[in-house]
Amino acid sequence: MRMSLFLFGLLTFSFSSFSDTIQFPKNFRWCVATAAHQVEGGNKDSDWWVWEKENGHIKNGEPSNLACDHWNKVDEDVALMKGIHVTDYRMSVEWAKIEPKQGVYDKEAIAHYKHEIQALKAAGIRPIITLHHFTFPQWVAKLGGWEWPDLPKSFADYTTIVYTEIAPDVKDWVTVNEPGVSILNGYVLGIFPPTLKRAYSGMIPPMIGMLKAHAASYHRLHDLAQKSGHEVRVGIAHHLRPMDPANWWNPLDHIAATVGDKIWNWAIPDALETGRFVFKVPFAVRTDEVIEGLKGTQDYMGVNYYSGDQLHIGFSGISQVPREELKKNELGWDIYPEGFYRILKQVHERYPKQSILITENGVADREDKMRSQFLVDHLSQIARAIKDGVPVEGYCHWTLMDNYEWIEGTTARFGLFEMDYKTMKRLPRASAKLFSSIAEKNELAEPLTKETR
Repeated sequence: MRMSLFLFGLLTFSFSSFSDTIQFPKNFRWCVATAAHQVEGGNKDSDWWVWEKENGHIKNGEPSNLACDHWNKVDEDVALMKGIHVTDYRMSVEWAKIEPKQGVYDKEAIAHYKHEIQALKAAGIRPIITLHHFTFPQWVAKLGGWEWPDLPKSFADYTTIVYTEIAPDVKDWVTVNEPGVSILNGYVLGIFPPTLKRAYSGMIPPMIGMLKAHAASYHRLHDLAQKSGHEVRVGIAHHLRPMDPANWWNPLDHIAATVGDKIWNWAIPDALETGRFVFKVPFAVRTDEVIEGLKGTQDYMGVNYYSGDQLHIGFSGISQVPREELKKNELGWDIYPEGFYRILKQVHERYPKQSILITENGVADREDKMRSQFLVDHLSQIARAIKDGVPVEGYCHWTLMDNYEWIEGTTARFGLFEMDYKTMKRLPRASAKLFSSIAEKNELAEPLTKETR
């Protein structure tokens, strides 16, 4: 239910007034997240490397090039993480670097990632590995990407290399990051590779291909772990957003919010639970398909949360209406902490047996004027959800340092550390100091003091 700022303020006050601090559960996981293409640089064999150099795709025409040069600064960045008391690091490995040509594996790339995993463990930081974070090797993209019939087998074979050669004792895995974002942007809106502009029905084939690939990777990881005597947990990082009608008196807006909620938030996680992919948009697409091997392929629920939507149906179709009363980040997204609590409650109600890991949450804020308050407000909502019985086990902040933010290039700054792209220096922001204090103490001081703003 929509809440005014006044009521939200009362709720926040009453919640924090119980104590001067909010204590998180013992062994709560404090994490930062990155993606390989966005930080490593030199991803020359990927589909994005080619695509981002074509005119009009990236803001200001910026290619990724060296990105943050993380490839050559792994040890430095691990030290940064240790310095801010990170317990976990969600990273991705780059398929295009590991298998630049079909069936050809790069031994140097494999050794590099193996070193990164070992460096993290030596620093007392647990890796969380993402296998696909928006990018494909060029050869996979040319064969059809998610729609390539042999993708599930190829993705499982790539998974085998990562597990056996790089990370045989890593417990937590994400097969795919934000499949809805990737497929909507790539196959309908045409603002990601492969730059297609289809009707909504055109999302179905790549979604089914993605689900089959996830299932193949899930089972491969569990088979390999069982044989080696290790334990793995495998899931997907879902981008979830509370959906509301823009006008409470308009039944069409209610329909838009209901349909948007079902297909955006729950179609994929429901499919992982039931094995049936149900995707229905009135007068546009209707799919109900059982996918072999998919049922039960979610060991935990990964949640990426950034904002929420108010939806309106007008003469031009469905549109998003910003919440006028809320502050915006530098990309114009509503900053809506209450929506975080709502999503966490909905996840727990829908999947009561699932543990929840926040796999991403952050704010675009170049000047670092909003990030500290953003952290306090969103962590407060996590604590509130935990208090109400929601099993949130950890929080991954997006992101460690400013990076190559896809079609925004380097203009969107999400980092706890500011990137100086001329020198490649990482400069700690005030929000990094706050995050470090929270992680070290495993508690959140309320309210935000002048020293931590």
